[in-house]
Amino acid sequence: MPKIKALLIALMLSGTVGAYARYATPDGLPPEISEHPLGRTYVAAHRGGYFGLQNVQRQFDATTAAKTADILEMDLRASSDGDVFVYHDDDLSTKSTCSGDPHTLTSAQIRQCRLPAGDPLPRFEDVLAHAKGKPVFLDAEFKTMDVIAPAITLAIRADMLDQVYFQTQGDRAKYAAARAISKDVFLQYKATRDDDIDWVIAQHDPKLVVVEMNATFATSARIKKLHRAGKRVSVNSWRYQVLEERLTASCDQAFRRGVDIAVTNNPASCSAQRNPHHYSSPRQALRDALMQPNEKGDND
Repeated sequence: MPKIKALLIALMLSGTVGAYARYATPDGLPPEISEHPLGRTYVAAHRGGYFGLQNVQRQFDATTAAKTADILEMDLRASSDGDVFVYHDDDLSTKSTCSGDPHTLTSAQIRQCRLPAGDPLPRFEDVLAHAKGKPVFLDAEFKTMDVIAPAITLAIRADMLDQVYFQTQGDRAKYAAARAISKDVFLQYKATRDDDIDWVIAQHDPKLVVVEMNATFATSARIKKLHRAGKRVSVNSWRYQVLEERLTASCDQAFRRGVDIAVTNNPASCSAQRNPHHYSSPRQALRDALMQPNEKGDND
């Protein structure tokens, strides 16, 4: 126990000064934003709450019921016959009792697969039905091209276009494919260079509502430029710290810079960090000690 305590103290002392000097920002949150559909700062639960049951319906339901997140982030893949499932990896063997790429199996086969806690892979159609009418957005990532058409079709059939936005990463072909299917679907694009930001603005697309940036690229100047164009900015907030928010969220780092959507592994802690009084709490020193940027393996 003494060794563990000493290690924690050393971590805090060694990390706080350097990390805070590099990542400290002025107190206060960005002003409220009134434009549809995202009208304020938002907490997005990564895969429904990363340290719970990832991409599982009961985790989505639990996070929604707890009111710790405004947005449920998830990943979409298609079966060989065009059904849409919530699953992250490109091989079912990594997180389920099945194996192979989901697009090589039929919907009936995937429905027999079980995740580590015994849950089935959620069908996107069912996720939409669970969320409909509830105060929560869905942030769904197109993992492959073949999932774009069926996923958007399901959202249209469910009359959920005002409650869902789809991630196209930084893939302009995915953006074009989604836009060809529907002019009304809300989309997110990932900008990794300044010309990506210029490209987004040049589309003059009011339904391209969110721009994702990584933690180091999301400077105040770039955020303001996108705000002037009517876009919202999303950042994976766990990338601000080496432990990826296992002990405490780092959403304050995002909110203080003007980020609109903090995608977090720790939605309860992230939600609390929207309150500016949180920043002066005794936990601030520990959070600052953990602020070591982590952009390696940036795989959503």
